[in-house]
Amino acid sequence: MGWEAWLTLAVVMGCFAMMTFTWISPDIIMSAGLTLLLVTGVLLPGEALAGFSNQGMLTVAVLYVVVSGLTETGAVSWIVQDILGRPRNIRQAQARLMTPAAILSAFLNNTPVVAVFVPAVKVWARRNNLSLSRLLIPLSYASIAGGTCTLIGTSTNLVVNGLLVDQVGLPGLSMFDLAWIGLPIAVSVFLFVLLFSRRLLPDRNEPLVHGDGMREYMAEMMVEEGSPLEGCSIETAGLRCLPGLYLAEIERDGAILPAVEPHEKLEANDRLIFVGAI
Repeated sequence: MGWEAWLTLAVVMGCFAMMTFTWISPDIIMSAGLTLLLVTGVLLPGEALAGFSNQGMLTVAVLYVVVSGLTETGAVSWIVQDILGRPRNIRQAQARLMTPAAILSAFLNNTPVVAVFVPAVKVWARRNNLSLSRLLIPLSYASIAGGTCTLIGTSTNLVVNGLLVDQVGLPGLSMFDLAWIGLPIAVSVFLFVLLFSRRLLPDRNEPLVHGDGMREYMAEMMVEEGSPLEGCSIETAGLRCLPGLYLAEIERDGAILPAVEPHEKLEANDRLIFVGAI
């Protein structure tokens, strides 16, 4: 084994060690490792940049844009209101959460799907007095299981399909070729979580500790009729830059207004939802 192989092995092990034991961003670590192999001549420029043209990676990047659009257009509030609803118990809550997560993960990359659901699930759990610790793991498992059902469900499927086409020369997989294996796996995951999660997952409702005595909290404020705040914008009312407090959303006539803009006008009976840390 030549020095190139030893250097490559050392770089790979070094990257894994740095991602495990340091706070440096993984993209910086991997870029540094790639640059080192390029500078030392282990990789040619074409080989070093080949991964950026992989159709699987490009598809994942496009899916992140799609999910970002869903977030900005209020999909999170729609998920909380119309899909998740008000469950009667934790098992029903898990079923309501896992079903849309798995379906979306089959057609969108599962990582951004989880990123969209997490803030919605946090709000939903607070409103319905649900244990967040019994919801996030089922969310993750459902998104992974749903992603195994289609070609675009996970980045792994896309990357492997790209290698299959580029390096092996075989025709690529079709959209639902993996469903024969993925669908039974997804059903098994659903049943396992619903049957055994209450025994295996902890029931934690206490606030998350962020540091020396700092805890997350949520506060609500109602704008009463005739209040000086009625008709004022968020910025004019001084609610935009409160120390340690953030206006997360406004509940108005049963609808949720997420990501409130500074120019949004307050109306009577608006319920303002603040989050922060003390």
